[in-house]
Amino acid sequence: MRVEDLVRILEGEVRGKPEGYVKGFSIDSRRIEPGEVFIALRGERHDGHDFVGSALSKGAVGAVVERDLKPDSGFIIKVSSTLEALRRIALYRRENFRGEVIGVAGSVGKTTTKELIYHLLSHTAPSYRSEGNLNSQIGLPLVLSNMPLDVSYAVIELGASSVGDVARLMEYARPKVRVITALGEEHLESFGSLEDVIRGNGEILRDFSEDSFAVIPHYALEYYELPRERVTTFGEGGDLRVDGIRLSLKGTEFLFWGESFSVPVLSRGIVDNVLAGFGVLTALGYDPRDFRDALGKFTPPAGRMNLLNFVNFFIIDDTYNANPPSVRNALLTLASLNGGSKKIVILGDMLELGEESPKLHAEVGKLVAELGIDYAIFHGKHMREAYKECVNYGGKAVFLDKKEDIKDEMLKYMRDKNIILVKGSRGMRMEQLIDRLGELANYEF
Repeated sequence: MRVEDLVRILEGEVRGKPEGYVKGFSIDSRRIEPGEVFIALRGERHDGHDFVGSALSKGAVGAVVERDLKPDSGFIIKVSSTLEALRRIALYRRENFRGEVIGVAGSVGKTTTKELIYHLLSHTAPSYRSEGNLNSQIGLPLVLSNMPLDVSYAVIELGASSVGDVARLMEYARPKVRVITALGEEHLESFGSLEDVIRGNGEILRDFSEDSFAVIPHYALEYYELPRERVTTFGEGGDLRVDGIRLSLKGTEFLFWGESFSVPVLSRGIVDNVLAGFGVLTALGYDPRDFRDALGKFTPPAGRMNLLNFVNFFIIDDTYNANPPSVRNALLTLASLNGGSKKIVILGDMLELGEESPKLHAEVGKLVAELGIDYAIFHGKHMREAYKECVNYGGKAVFLDKKEDIKDEMLKYMRDKNIILVKGSRGMRMEQLIDRLGELANYEF
């Protein structure tokens, strides 16, 4: 983007030398790259205006600010709202993008599905996707602002914690293909109810035109009014479904359209992620069977059902986050594995579930017992409910309040090819436990 175009888009007061080209945009002065423009956002803990000088000294060509600042180098554009400026840039880039945009929303599996769709499409044409889980009211505009205009496909993620979040993101996302991965209990503290979760994620289907396509779970048809000919459903009863699912430590295998597929991810949930990806492929005119080899080379994002082999035992790292649907998937995956080794689960709290939290945690404890998991360790104040229910239904379990105590308890099970699933909400920092178990793996048992 030319600097003069940026000045025109933002309609702000300019100081310094607004000339040349902009390589990209950043809101983090620590990661600024030469040629980028720094956008000084005000946060709860930090104010980006305090780091403008640092960003310019590291090679930023300019900065967008709300204060009267004089640049030592480059240029300054003063605006009334830097967040609104970021959104303006995002909208400009989106309006000038000539490729196809695929948007991904849903209660669980968004980032994995987004990465999978990108992985498959990148085998056919130049593609772009949002980095990590940049799916918020700040993250997605930043993603769109840095979107290259010369790629064929852009895969973006739309996150939500309340009704209206996705609707605001849709103002500048405007995807042609709209994906809902799943609908379930998430962020109930802010959403309020499962009905609002359904309504909020359904905002990705707004302004559905004759050029739009939807890829949704089959059960979601009852929630949204859509032209059936422009909708592809997946899962049980859906247009796209699989047979013969087999899980092993090598990954997940299944039959699709009469042919065998495999993906090196140990997860029952990955099947729906794959089917959502296949739905996108068919909407764009591709045959999913042509992507069998590409699927076999997919690697999931960190902390999403990653299998770690410590020789004497295995860890399934699903620590990135947790809500009831994702915990159910992880437990069903663990229980479905065959072999003589023990299956152990370490579960931290599922956060942000509001008034439903005790009930939903208790349901997890009951499921652990019903699935016959050999041993469960529950951690966090909410998981006390799960522990009590698990024991009540005959499960073998313990409640431990400190991670150090969990580490000591796990010394008994880090042997004999046992499989240990670790999961919890982001705020529980369960990845710290995996680091400690990894350190212990050097011990001889």
